[in-house]
Amino acid sequence: MSADFDVTTPRGQETINHVAPDGMVELAIRSAVFPGHPEIYSEKDIEKEKELAAIDFYSGKTKQGLDIVLVPKTYSTSPGINIHAFKLPSGVSHLGYAAAHATKAHSNGDKVIAKFKQSIPTHFTYSPSILGYYHLSRFLDTGHVEPAIVRTMDVAAHKPLADLGKEKAAGSNNRNQWTELRALDDAHSNPTLYTKDGKQLYGALQANPAGEEQYPHLSELAGGAAFAASAEFGKVTSPSALKLNYKDANGKLNQAAVQQIVQIKDLSDMVLNDFIMSQADRFSGNMHCEKVYVWIENGVLKEKTKKSDPAKAAEQLKEIPPEAILINRMIMKDNDAGLISGNSAKTYHLLEKVSHMDPKTYNRLLDLQKELQKPEVAQWYQTDLLFTPTDFKTIKDNVDEAVGILSSRKDKSLSLDASVSAALEAEEIKE
Repeated sequence: MSADFDVTTPRGQETINHVAPDGMVELAIRSAVFPGHPEIYSEKDIEKEKELAAIDFYSGKTKQGLDIVLVPKTYSTSPGINIHAFKLPSGVSHLGYAAAHATKAHSNGDKVIAKFKQSIPTHFTYSPSILGYYHLSRFLDTGHVEPAIVRTMDVAAHKPLADLGKEKAAGSNNRNQWTELRALDDAHSNPTLYTKDGKQLYGALQANPAGEEQYPHLSELAGGAAFAASAEFGKVTSPSALKLNYKDANGKLNQAAVQQIVQIKDLSDMVLNDFIMSQADRFSGNMHCEKVYVWIENGVLKEKTKKSDPAKAAEQLKEIPPEAILINRMIMKDNDAGLISGNSAKTYHLLEKVSHMDPKTYNRLLDLQKELQKPEVAQWYQTDLLFTPTDFKTIKDNVDEAVGILSSRKDKSLSLDASVSAALEAEEIKE
């Protein structure tokens, strides 16, 4: 699937070297920006990318002085490494801590700040998909996907963590995947996840969202058919115009109405992203959200993500205007099953059913179609996001197909009316 990853090939806009215990030089590579479009990345994106690149897997500390500890992910199906930030007790080794905490639940003060995932050749885990979703979401300005960078890891340092993953796996699926990955480590030759010299794994290191929750009801649905038949998606497919009372007579925001248009936008954006990226595993619980405060201040739409820590949330509330409402906003994580096997959005004809979309998303899609014609963009996808030529052809063809589906229905069965800022008659200013 992936082309050879040669550690000597120049790629990205910045590379930070990290030294493993046996002297192996690992690479943390911040991909170059989408060619010609530096403006699509926020200052926060750049800051998070730099924080990811600075993570030393073995003796690192966060800016707050917490220890970086690698812990194998032993729940759900696909194997990966959770990057924990925690104050290690005196005398406890990194591996000793990992052995005692390789579960989904972890103690107070222990945060998973990032995840490292390599591809698994026989399973729905493909690191170029993780990178592709991040940059696609920025181009379309949709989806709320956390920043991700390219990262390599010494095979010798990975083996004991893979052994631990096998030993501590919570279910047979996860154990089978760790067993396969551990065997691959011994051969360290598969080009889908090992560098050309066979000495390192490579994959994506992605920031972990703080305070994410399972999306109410939608995360419980099993399969694309259940999603297509859901009341929530029914609002996205309804031919009726979005005529909701977003404000009461005093101009106060109506929480239920604002939540509904945000959800409609989120779901239509998600379907488009998943259609383009050939996502095969969205409807198995991989739908998440975060709580966001929304209010209008001097004609400008303002929002603040609610702090996940209860003490910090209580402190934050003092600064939130009393007229603010609290809504669920979708975040797209667990995006590693793109480009490899199937496309749920196509199988269930979800894009053809979308009746409401944000006009900005639609227009950005048309822009993307033009950009994907450029040779330098094709090259960037392959060098910086680790796509194969086949992967790039897949998304290019999917974009062409998406434009065909949506443009033929525009102003007929597709209304470009799912703009939250337009609905609330407020200006949207990107921070």
